[in-house]
Amino acid sequence: MPDATTVRGGRIRALLPAPGAPRALAVSTLVGQTGGGLFLPVSALFFTRSVGLAPSQVGVGLAVAGLIGLAAAVPIGRIADRFGPRGTYAVTLLGQAAATASFALVHSLWAFILTNTVAALAQRGGNAARGAVIGGVGQGEERVRLRAMLKSVTNTGLSVGTALAALALAADSRSAYLTVVFLNAASYVCAALPLLRVPPVEAAGTGPSAPPRRAVLRDRRYTLVTVLCGITSIHYDVLSLGLPLWIAGHSGAPRWSISAVIMANTVLVVLLQVPFSRGTGEVPAAAAAVRRSGWVLWAGWAVIACTAFATSPALAFVLLVVGMVLHTAGELWHSAGSYGLSYELAPAGSHGEYQGFFSLGRGATAALAPMVVTTVCLADGARWRAVSGWLLLGLVVAAAAAAVPSATRAAARRPEAPLPLPVQESA
Repeated sequence: MPDATTVRGGRIRALLPAPGAPRALAVSTLVGQTGGGLFLPVSALFFTRSVGLAPSQVGVGLAVAGLIGLAAAVPIGRIADRFGPRGTYAVTLLGQAAATASFALVHSLWAFILTNTVAALAQRGGNAARGAVIGGVGQGEERVRLRAMLKSVTNTGLSVGTALAALALAADSRSAYLTVVFLNAASYVCAALPLLRVPPVEAAGTGPSAPPRRAVLRDRRYTLVTVLCGITSIHYDVLSLGLPLWIAGHSGAPRWSISAVIMANTVLVVLLQVPFSRGTGEVPAAAAAVRRSGWVLWAGWAVIACTAFATSPALAFVLLVVGMVLHTAGELWHSAGSYGLSYELAPAGSHGEYQGFFSLGRGATAALAPMVVTTVCLADGARWRAVSGWLLLGLVVAAAAAAVPSATRAAARRPEAPLPLPVQESA
């Protein structure tokens, strides 16, 4: 009989990525996301207090860069398919490093827009190329498990970087902010190094065997799945924007509960994303997971909305915790199901282009979500208006998620290859 130490060691090893390409990708992700988490909390203060831009200028620059970067996902994904995703991903990481380091030279709005646009192009394109690398490392369940594990690693890196950023925020000086900028740039360079241990994925190349150009733009069935999963992904914006503002302005819960529930979400995602992804390497199971996520998200938001009627801060906090647990379960199922569908419904040799296109669903939702969430869920006036807004948003998300299984059945029936040539009968 194995002793408790052996069993515990086996469980810990099961949580770690496998040696070789999965572990190299995990190290690359951890280093890069730690740098990103370090810069994210100080970026607004750096550009306003140190660079001297107005908050409105920062908003314009981020919006312009975000839209341009969004449009680059499919073309750069196509480049990754043609020339190889590993090399393309490494180049985009180095591009992010150069653009981030250039923030130290920014002293005007136009320079900010230019450097931030380059950074956004590299980030969006890098995500598509990274998706193609993952697509070439494994198949089916193995591929989805790796993607889920990398999401847990991403959250870990962001949390570590955000915690370290407190030192720069406490110093509140240009030298401290520049240190963060250069550390973030260095993290992208360091994130490119582990890719040397990832075997190159065979490029699609050119010729008769190459996938047709812009095939994803003509794939209406895959587009429908992308749109539906994109609508459901608004839960990310509910967590980052809607929930903090709701707690602060519409519920009786204490302010510290904002950090508490978001931290709880982060920890649960890190620990449970891989277990929730089991079985989603097959299209029917992945679609069922997305459908399930919609109703669970609706239930979680309904509980959170009830905090508006809580008679005490303690009761409001308990409702928030219950609502956050349901929200997190919905997030985990949605992420796992989306990962499976984005890969399994894409033709072989086109993962870069298809992953880039699939990211547009999330990108479009992220662009519209601030207006939707603040208008629907944070409405002024009578309490019932905001509460009904939460319920309405939940029903829209649940309806979109419920349509995913039928949409995926149609997409799965898409012809994947030309029919075989007829055999000539002998005379």
